[in-house]
Amino acid sequence: MRVIKRAKRARKAVKSNAVSNVRQAFAQVFVIDLAGELTSSTDVGLLNAYEQVSKDDARVVILNFSHLAYKNSSGVSALVALLTRAKAAGQRLFAAEMNADYRNIFQVTQLDQGIPVYATEADALQAAHELLDAPGPTPPAPTAGVEIAQPRVSTRSTESWAKPVDRLSIAETPDGALRLNVQGRRLFGPLQGFGEMWQKTYRIALPKPGLTPQQVIATWKENVPRLKPPQKRFYPSSLGIASNELVLIDAQTLGGPISTGVMVLYAGAESFTLMTPAGHPEAGWVTFSSYVEEGCTFAQVQVLARASDPFYELAFRLAGSKLQDQIWTHVLTELAALLGTSGDVEMHKTLLDPKLQWKRATNIWYNAQLRTLLYSPIALIRWISAALRPKNNRSPGHFGNP
Repeated sequence: MRVIKRAKRARKAVKSNAVSNVRQAFAQVFVIDLAGELTSSTDVGLLNAYEQVSKDDARVVILNFSHLAYKNSSGVSALVALLTRAKAAGQRLFAAEMNADYRNIFQVTQLDQGIPVYATEADALQAAHELLDAPGPTPPAPTAGVEIAQPRVSTRSTESWAKPVDRLSIAETPDGALRLNVQGRRLFGPLQGFGEMWQKTYRIALPKPGLTPQQVIATWKENVPRLKPPQKRFYPSSLGIASNELVLIDAQTLGGPISTGVMVLYAGAESFTLMTPAGHPEAGWVTFSSYVEEGCTFAQVQVLARASDPFYELAFRLAGSKLQDQIWTHVLTELAALLGTSGDVEMHKTLLDPKLQWKRATNIWYNAQLRTLLYSPIALIRWISAALRPKNNRSPGHFGNP
């Protein structure tokens, strides 16, 4: 199979818009009213609205969620991209008028660490006013004791989303799993990583008549371990790909053995998302989805992440990024074969943030690669021996990406 470095064509123009209105509250403060659904098919409208207020010299942008009916993991990724643009421009991004379910989503994805959440739009406007009038980058905390806003529209169920967790806990250990570097770890999203933030999209056309996105995702969920390259072992729980469930990972890589895992952040009928814990090679999430475009069903993998620490960032720059491309190409081609079809893998990469987050350099303390090596002296000796052998005598391996 050949890999196409750029997507052959862009996704179809959006059919709907997640933005219902853009308002200027006062000088340099704008409110973007979200409505309908925030998904991959509507995120362009949100980014266009942001560009509009940026041209009008916005310093604070408030997202009002009171009329938003639904958002999936692709919608959350759009918010991460929006936050990245705002930070690069020296702007602040606030959120307001969320119901309890959306606040939980912000908490479990760690978005609330980058986007302050206010109970009401009035609270957000007051914080913006004081921020612009007073020195210092930190806005005041939301007003204490104010109840969480209730939705003004009928919202779709958020049961597909994981509930917030303080630390991960392994409820069961599948046979053969090493189960290291997961128990007691916190989740790390794209905001908590060290390296450059990349959004990498891989997709394949599945030209099989009658094949639906729901069938693709159902097959994908059932066969996650089977679709991985032979150097990687995935161990889902007995409940499979379900929200809040863990998938343990053991792999042999160019950097040595690694034991880690991921948590199921979102598990819907047409997509599911895995999120990484502290110490994983990447901090972020991977979304597996399927959709119909121009009459053809596609399967897609989208990674939104940073390297977790300086060690991993160096590894990705040397070889890990190319090996990651090979991994997801393998997964998609194997999925297509399992579904009785084949195709070319298209690839598109976007550097969302070139800056290194040096305040996150201490993430190396949790590095799952180093801790796995130290856990097993025999594995460490074998890795050192393999590293000293001539390159033409080494066996191929892969970096442990989610």
